[in-house]
Amino acid sequence: MHSEFARGRRLGAALGVLLFAIIFLFTLLYTLPGDSLLSPLRTSLAARGIEFTCEDSRIVFPLGLQCRNAVIGTRGGGAISIESASASWEWTGLFQWLPFHFQARRGEASVDVRTSPMVSDPGKVRLGISKLGSEDLAPLFAAPSGTGFLIDSAELQWKGNSSGADSGTGEGSLSWLRLPIPAQNSPVREALLRDVRLKFVVREGTVHVSSLTGTYEGSAVDGNGEIARFLTPAASSITFHLRVQNPLEGKIATLFDLVAKNTKNANLRIKGSLLSPTGEFQFF
Repeated sequence: MHSEFARGRRLGAALGVLLFAIIFLFTLLYTLPGDSLLSPLRTSLAARGIEFTCEDSRIVFPLGLQCRNAVIGTRGGGAISIESASASWEWTGLFQWLPFHFQARRGEASVDVRTSPMVSDPGKVRLGISKLGSEDLAPLFAAPSGTGFLIDSAELQWKGNSSGADSGTGEGSLSWLRLPIPAQNSPVREALLRDVRLKFVVREGTVHVSSLTGTYEGSAVDGNGEIARFLTPAASSITFHLRVQNPLEGKIATLFDLVAKNTKNANLRIKGSLLSPTGEFQFF
């Protein structure tokens, strides 16, 4: 009886010490200035050539950090302002093995990232994008004149493995996508696609788009393509082949009149890089 009582006292004391340690840790975290916790993050990003500053930072309950009026950019390059950014550890995310949550907002645009516990080398990532346009990214990635887009929503689920053969699946929608048409013999100087929907998979650094649909001047468009080396936009390569369905029924019929009376079909070929895509109409 005495030994059981002693064990109970030791267990109670251990629980008391653990509870005290937890309370002390939380008290220490919430009394520290947020900037002191940002220093390791800045150092880590700086090692990758990324500069990050935050005007106002604070700890949020239970395990999170929030920044307001932040600026992120590349060393020697452009920078983009972010109204708010937050990073937190969410216990509920452990059920999906995605406990680390990062979110950034700029106006209506938002980026939402959830990753597995190994943040530095995640085995699982879920990325969400909403209301993000080319103008939001212009300070970082200057696109040529005539190029632009507005992403309504996009989601990517990414999985990595020990062999390095990462893969993922996703889908997205764009309100519009504008491309310049540089060919001198083209009757139009740009192509504006609307209501774009796409489905894709990611394998070994290449985005394979299995389905892309939309409209151009009242005519339906569909096709597929790929983006190689999408993680390095300047070195990426885009190839898309789109078919204009029933082109004589929409406003694009005017283009046919300008090209040739006997033309019955039209394709739109997109090539270039993520930072400088161009389109080319092919009539036949």
